[in-house]
Parts: sequence; structure tokens; C-alpha cells
Amino acid sequence: MTLPLAAIALGLAAAYAFRLWAFPYGRCIWCRGDGIRGGTYCRRCDGSGRRVRLGRRIHDRIRREYRNGTR
Repeated sequence: MTLPLAAIALGLAAAYAFRLWAFPYGRCIWCRGDGIRGGTYCRRCDGSGRRVRLGRRIHDRIRREYRNGTR
């Protein structure tokens, strides 16, 4: 019973990792991807309407720490 669940969890984790690699940016939650909030440019995304997704930020931080630790 645990083997199929582990396989499903591993498959979902692999799919999420692929999605982070293929699409590292998501819509800004503050301006809903418009880039404008309250009549001016959104401060959170600098008016682009895109932001780095949480999983990608975590991946980048881990990679940066590993790189700095091996120097």
C-alpha cells in the first residue's frame, strides 16, 4: 500500500519540479497580473505583472547556499 503512494508522491514532486523549471514566474497576486494597482505601477512586481514563484525562490536559495559553501 505504501509503495504506490510513494510512487504517486514522487511523480507529483517530479511534475512540480519540472513545472518550476519550465515556468519559474507566476502572476503577481497583488495586481493580478495587470502590473497596475491603484492607478500606478504595482510595487511588488515593478509593473511587470510577473513574480518569482515560491518553489523557485526556495530552489534558488538552496542552490546559492550550496555554491557559497563549496567555495
